[in-house]
Amino acid sequence: MKWGYDLGEREGQDSSRGALVLDGVGGRAPRLLARVAEIMTAPVVAVDPLATVARSLTLAERHGFCHVPIAWDDGEIVGITCVCDLWGAKAHELVIQHMRVPVVTIGWRDTVLHAADVLRDRQVGCLPVLDERRRLVGMLTEGDLMRAGAIGLDHLPPACMSCGSRHHVRAGVSARTTDSVAYCLRCLGRRAAAVTTTKAPANDPS
Repeated sequence: MKWGYDLGEREGQDSSRGALVLDGVGGRAPRLLARVAEIMTAPVVAVDPLATVARSLTLAERHGFCHVPIAWDDGEIVGITCVCDLWGAKAHELVIQHMRVPVVTIGWRDTVLHAADVLRDRQVGCLPVLDERRRLVGMLTEGDLMRAGAIGLDHLPPACMSCGSRHHVRAGVSARTTDSVAYCLRCLGRRAAAVTTTKAPANDPS
């Protein structure tokens, strides 16, 4: 499914951003003015607000998601969580205790172009898609927008040098060289744990 926004679709718009898009070449303009419902991921996978952290993480890993919307059975969205927020939580805790609110959403009839603007302006990694009843019907990710030509690689965070993920990547400078490096939070945690376990033991009293 895809999402959209009524931009540049009225006749006579020759000075708006929409008119510039309509003058695009190679079929790019039609894709940018397509509806969100045409490119979004659906059916959407969400977790119940009363689900445990363990269940939520299992669901995210099974489907390869970094962000998981939290919604009731009728599709009413109440929050969103990131796997990074759950890694340090206790398995038996409820996911509702670790969700983020308010949630930045997009309408399923909005345009791809508008969705890309919202994603950049609000600096979020995904957009839950709602129907006219404000019920969750899909998810729109950076990958969806990139495949539609709405954003480019320059709009994405750097890739983790260890696993290739672009989720919550932190850039820095290597301690051994002046080269810039980038690792995701999960790989940074693993590297820190490895350093801790390989440190020399404290002075042996014997």
